[in-house]
Amino acid sequence: MMARTNMRMKVVVFGATGPTGREVVAQALDAGHEVRAFARNPAAVGSWAPGLEVVQGDVLDPSAVRAAVGGMDAVLSALGTGSNLEPTTVLSEGTGLILDAMASLGVKRIICVTSAGLLDDPNAPFVFRMFIRRRLRHVHEDLRRVEERLRASSQEWTIVRPPRLLDGPRTGRYRIEVDKPVRRGHKINRADVADFMLRELGARQFVRHAVTIAY
Repeated sequence: MMARTNMRMKVVVFGATGPTGREVVAQALDAGHEVRAFARNPAAVGSWAPGLEVVQGDVLDPSAVRAAVGGMDAVLSALGTGSNLEPTTVLSEGTGLILDAMASLGVKRIICVTSAGLLDDPNAPFVFRMFIRRRLRHVHEDLRRVEERLRASSQEWTIVRPPRLLDGPRTGRYRIEVDKPVRRGHKINRADVADFMLRELGARQFVRHAVTIAY
């Protein structure tokens, strides 16, 4: 398992009010980073803490995104659609604006959460695969566009693909595969997704790779 670095960075977190984003914010602060949390509803970020700056904005607003990215060392994206499973382009359009802002401002590093559901896992139960494909098909379509935008960019991206996300403690113990599913790995705690993102932020072990992470 990768060790966490002692290097302190300035990071902006998109999707900071979602359940995974809140874990990313909390663990980044615990690690001593300066954190800018980008949110449409700042109150949803949680309680204020030293090192935390909360900025209000919409990820589809280019000027707000640019202002949030400015002066940062890295971007951590946990953008999601919540319970909205209807057709959407918010994730890909928002990611595109983030990448545009990074390119113009000289910010190179981005770590972005997508989904292990984008991979065809022959070891997953057939009924489960069909259920996920049908229920999450619109979100997954947009997440594929997110990955396409990242891969087409000149940024130093890492894609993180978790399977079913659970609320549970950070264990720091999980399996990692590059560009393929984790065998029989069908769940992970959001806290461990955040743990991996913060470790990779310093380790830079998987730059320009898509990583699947699961127990």
